[in-house]
Amino acid sequence: MTPKEYSSGNSRYLGHISKRGDRYLRMLLTHGARSVLRSSKVTQDAEREVCGVRRWALDVQSRSNHNKAACALANKLARICYATLRDKKPFGEDQRLNKKINRESFVMPA
Repeated sequence: MTPKEYSSGNSRYLGHISKRGDRYLRMLLTHGARSVLRSSKVTQDAEREVCGVRRWALDVQSRSNHNKAACALANKLARICYATLRDKKPFGEDQRLNKKINRESFVMPA
């Protein structure tokens, strides 16, 4: 789900999505992402609250086109799946956001 990279010297070009990895898993992630985008759009049109990953996906879709947003969301879903399997903890957006908010960044030891 990552773009192919063509680099030379200081120039960096990110091309189309690479076809590496399991085709079936990539297809499932893409279909799931399209479903999330569609349901988020319906929820937004019904003037109900959209938050978390769904809000992020709609923001990406507003800046780009639907296919690119679906691919970006599929990439994010793959990373979320990997993190939940690695850490053996369920994904909770609220817990993750609170952890980020309460984090003390760049604290120098005394």
